[in-house]
Amino acid sequence: MTVRSILENPAPPPKKMSPSTDEADAAEHLRTQFLRRVAHDIASPTGVTLTVLEELANAENPRPELVAMARRSLRRLMRLSEHLALVAELESGPLEPELAAADLRALAKQAVDEALSIDGRKDVVAACDLPSGPVLTAGDGRLLLVVFREVIGNALKLASSRVEVALRVADGLISLRVDDDGPGFAEDSAATLGRRFVKRSSARGLGLSLSMAMEILRAHGGTLAVEQSRLPPGRRGTAGAAVVISLPSTSNDVVP
Repeated sequence: MTVRSILENPAPPPKKMSPSTDEADAAEHLRTQFLRRVAHDIASPTGVTLTVLEELANAENPRPELVAMARRSLRRLMRLSEHLALVAELESGPLEPELAAADLRALAKQAVDEALSIDGRKDVVAACDLPSGPVLTAGDGRLLLVVFREVIGNALKLASSRVEVALRVADGLISLRVDDDGPGFAEDSAATLGRRFVKRSSARGLGLSLSMAMEILRAHGGTLAVEQSRLPPGRRGTAGAAVVISLPSTSNDVVP
């Protein structure tokens, strides 16, 4: 066939492959599950906040415990808003972090404080082992704080009684390790680590937090891995999980 005949009689465009019924059903299920999760995460803290504000409006004396409940609920709403905005950013194209000198020791401490204010529980103890001096990397502090806070927050939500956060520097790498004594990761969760909106059997959600964390870390030249926790098994009798974050170090004078 000549070039002229090809131009005059172009081949029909390829037919688009339609997804199978099973794939379409799975996608629909995940969309529904995601919308239900978002609706719940909005409705629950909003309802608590409204109730607290009503109580405060009718109270004759100060009620600091109610103020604390309202603050906690509003922080959860702000976190959800931040998550949705960040997922939209990640879905739209490659992430471009604004790099500057970031002190991961300070970020880890702030992340623990923020995670406790949102996901802390009276029956779960959080222990920190941080270096005494700055731990520096070239990174976007806002995004790395989200990563640290979400990993620590997930551990607090799932732990039976204890969470341990440790920051270490060795051989040019910074590692943040978060151990919990919760149920650990199910096999299907570990196999689909880093993927959003994947149906899983465990209660660890739709993978939003870890997928965001892995993409942010990848943009910083870092990694995230899941291991078995070093803590003794919790009330469930199963080994918990440990999430290990690694980032390149730019600090030459870190004090251990």
